[in-house]
Order: sequence, then structure tokens, then C-alpha cells
Amino acid sequence: MKKQSGYTLIEIMIALLLGLIVVAATITIYITTVKGSSDVIKSARLNHDLDSALALMVNDIRRAGYWGGAMIGSDSRDNPFTVPDTTDLQIPSASCILYTYDDNASGANTLNDTTDDVDADEYYGFRLNEGNIQMRSTNIGCDDNGWATLNVSEGSERIDVTNLTFTESFKCLRKRLGVADQSYDTTCAAAIAAGNIVADDRVIETREISIALAGRVNSDQAVTKSLAGRVKIRNDRIFTQ
Repeated sequence: MKKQSGYTLIEIMIALLLGLIVVAATITIYITTVKGSSDVIKSARLNHDLDSALALMVNDIRRAGYWGGAMIGSDSRDNPFTVPDTTDLQIPSASCILYTYDDNASGANTLNDTTDDVDADEYYGFRLNEGNIQMRSTNIGCDDNGWATLNVSEGSERIDVTNLTFTESFKCLRKRLGVADQSYDTTCAAAIAAGNIVADDRVIETREISIALAGRVNSDQAVTKSLAGRVKIRNDRIFTQ
């Protein structure tokens, strides 16, 4: 009778061990691939949301102070969209900016009409509130309710904004009859407080705003992004002290 042969117990155990190693390696590669794809998707979503938010803020803030009545022969000192502490560009806190502009170009369009009012829906601004970028469309303050949220703020794809900072860089140019023009690397309010600007001086204030923006994916806080932008306000504030 022919003797039968087969695998020994040790050979079977070695084969099982090698099989488990191959399966474990396959599962590890699969998990790594899935996680990598998930990270790429999350990063792309974060990049898209923050890039879009920054572009919106830069383009909109740039319009601050625009006046439809600024036609040839008009007096820029009559611009109703650059009234200090009401319609002019303001940064009440580091994470909030307020401004107005003539959105529908319905400003005073004749030299004899200087009664243009800022419409109720021509008040704009951005702020950071509880991880959200918010925008206003009416005359409300930085701490008031009624702001609209811009970024995704619900569900598993939620984007948390961790930083939104507005930094001003203003310059003040003084024009005085019979005296050389003088420029100050401060706000005009600071130049006035320092006594550098006196009654009847013609003054031009140029403004630039730096924006720092950072955020992360709520479901994976290791996925982060930081951005920076700079806005040159096209419309200078012009007034007589």
C-alpha cells in the first residue's frame, strides 16, 4: 500500500501566517489610500471655501466709499458714503469691518443735488463669529444679530474659520494754502489729534486693508489652511478740516 503524504502542522501554520501578513498589508494599503483620498477631498473643500471667501472680501471691500454722484465737477467732500463713524470704512474690532458703497449707483447725479442718502441695503461688512465668516447687508453693528453666514457651517463637511483679522494701513495727506503738502503714515484722525491738521486744511486719506484668514475642517482638524490678502480702497476719503 502506497504511503500518503501531506502538509505538516508547521507548514500549515507558516502558510497561514504568510497569508495573514499579505491580508494585513492589503488592508493597510487600502485604509491608507482611502484616508489619503479623504484628506485630499477635505483639503480641496477647505481651499475652495477659504479662497472664495477671501476673494469675495477683497473684491467687495475694495468698493468701499464708491459714490454714484462722483461725476465731473462734483465735490468729493460731499460723498455720503465716507461720513466718519457712520458710513465710512470702520474696523471696530480686529475681526470685524464695516463700510458702505453706492451699490445701485443711485447717488446724486447732478451738481445741484447733494441730498443723496445711503440706502438701507447699502451697508456692508464682514466679521468672524463662532467659527463662521458672516456678512451684513443692513445697518447693524459688529455685535448685532442679522448677519448671514458665508461658509459651510453644518454637517460633516463643516468648515471652521479659526482666524479672520483686518489690519488697517492708512495715510493722511494734508494740503494747506501757502505751505508744502505734508504726508503722515497714520489715520487722519490721529494726525488731527496730534495737531498736525488744523481748521481749513484740505485732507486726503488713503486706505489699505490687510486680511489674514485661517480655517480647518471640523471633522479632521489636522487639515488646515492660512491665507492673506491686501486691499487698496479705490475711493479716498476727502474732506476739509
